[in-house]
Amino acid sequence: MIGKNADRRVLASQRQVMQYLRSGDWNIVAKLPVAATTGALDRLADYGWIERRGGGQRSEIKLTAAGLAALQAPI
Repeated sequence: MIGKNADRRVLASQRQVMQYLRSGDWNIVAKLPVAATTGALDRLADYGWIERRGGGQRSEIKLTAAGLAALQAPI
């Protein structure tokens, strides 16, 4: 996954969400301290940077190893 998205740059709004997820734990989307639209989360999932489970108000997300690598890449 890292090779497939190596040319993608992390946007500031995506970086905020991913920095919050660095703990590696599952987090409820509705309780994120930063604004994250459904479209933004869909893009992060499409890039392989986050995993999603559940649905509705209680859906959860978690940072993947590829997401951590993207987050640590130079800006």
